[in-house]
Amino acid sequence: MGFLSGDQIKDLHEELFEENYTPNSVKQVCYDLRLGDEVFLTDDPEPKKLSRESPYVTLPPGQFALLKTLEAVSVPAQYVGFISIRKTFKFRGLINISGFHVDPTYRGHLIFAVQNVGPRDILLEYEHPVFLIMWAKLEAEFTGPKRPPGYDGITLDEMAQFGGTSTTIASLRKDLDSLSLSVKIYGAIFVSALVALLIKGLF
Repeated sequence: MGFLSGDQIKDLHEELFEENYTPNSVKQVCYDLRLGDEVFLTDDPEPKKLSRESPYVTLPPGQFALLKTLEAVSVPAQYVGFISIRKTFKFRGLINISGFHVDPTYRGHLIFAVQNVGPRDILLEYEHPVFLIMWAKLEAEFTGPKRPPGYDGITLDEMAQFGGTSTTIASLRKDLDSLSLSVKIYGAIFVSALVALLIKGLF
């Protein structure tokens, strides 16, 4: 098994991509995949739509999300794709929890399931490189049934499996702040009432 070089990716780009290929994203032995126009956060009822007019989405600490790639890729029958998060975002705490390979004959956008395990918010931007893919040539061409058509976007089934309100560090902090405020308010009322009773008892 050997990996395609950057020059080979450029030479074979018509076979390796369905949509939105750019030579600027080709690196030494991989291709930087960019964030597409759909992001689903588990606290939201539906995917967010990103665009050049509205390009940003924030993942708080602990947040799970589904991210669609801008590029639609193609994996020829004699190759397998390997996918990951770019190092810049790994260092911020973004991890891929959806798997690490793309089967031979897959064609379509990729949907990454991710989590922010870092201590701070992670800001993601539409069309910004977030992921990467490498193609490795198999010793023998895959001859099994072709994969069904790939993803055009984030599906209802994926949202149903991944959805539901998640308890993030940010939400816990908000709850603790709210609880602390309630304790201060009711504590002050209790102390005032107790002082009033003591004064009444004295006089």
